[in-house]
Amino acid sequence: MMHLPSVSKRLFYREVPNQPEEPASTIVLTSPRSFFVDVRLLKRPMSRPDGGLVPMLNSEFSGLQWAFAGTSESSLDDSGRRFSTWHHWVDSNSDDPPVDTGEMITQDNGNVLEKGNFVSPITGQREYYEELWEEVPTEKLAFGKDPHVCTVLRTEDQEKMSKGMIIRLGDYCQGILKKEGEVTVERWESHVNDVNSKQGKWHKTATVGTDEMPCDEVLGSEPPHEGQQINRAGMMWDVVEVATW
Repeated sequence: MMHLPSVSKRLFYREVPNQPEEPASTIVLTSPRSFFVDVRLLKRPMSRPDGGLVPMLNSEFSGLQWAFAGTSESSLDDSGRRFSTWHHWVDSNSDDPPVDTGEMITQDNGNVLEKGNFVSPITGQREYYEELWEEVPTEKLAFGKDPHVCTVLRTEDQEKMSKGMIIRLGDYCQGILKKEGEVTVERWESHVNDVNSKQGKWHKTATVGTDEMPCDEVLGSEPPHEGQQINRAGMMWDVVEVATW
């Protein structure tokens, strides 16, 4: 099913009855065919069990909180309430993630309040949460004559125990690769005033992990063709969706 692509930024998170806060920079990219990549980068240091910090490279962020990718779907119940479900095809925190479903309530200003529940891995008790999301306009890039574009790449290799997905949408590109339990995540953004970047209008704002991903292959004004394969560091990435408008 096709729908409008979306760039969603989280404004706050809270576990009821705690006060809202936003400990992470959270961006979700969703394609017209409902592929998505959700990346959550901590704004402040996060401790490991050994007392160290989760490392980040070339970034203002202090660590990776969570990243996952897959497909999503939405539905209405008999009372007209809207629910969304995100199927985690690859997940930085789990190889067998639980069902991820939330009620989506549109606010008067256009923001969306997500409400749901989960079983806490710490307490084993069911907890209730709320997240407030802002939809970012997926406008044309400010440079030259680049069109609106959304490109999705995906890789899977059972022998190498690897799965990965990349989405470029508007001014954002995010990717996650999980290989033999090791996670690599990238976030790229384009900015009008970024004249020093080696990629021109694009620059990498966050990296975690050491594996290579072909995010740079989808940042130009001419995206790869759907069905094309891209080889990066011995891994084949399939171009599974290309949309321009």
